[in-house]
Amino acid sequence: MPWMTLVIEQAVQWRFGFVAALGLTLLSVGVKAKNATCAGIGGILLVLPAMSAGT
Repeated sequence: MPWMTLVIEQAVQWRFGFVAALGLTLLSVGVKAKNATCAGIGGILLVLPAMSAGT
């Protein structure tokens, strides 16, 4: 399972950059820890680069 997470993070970082990879990490940690603030910040960091990549 850790390998799959690493591969997904690397793919996101390659496609959308470091900010998206950080967002994915925060989102997954927030969900596992049941911390809504951490998950929310991670979700925002994950969405912002995806929105700017489309323009």
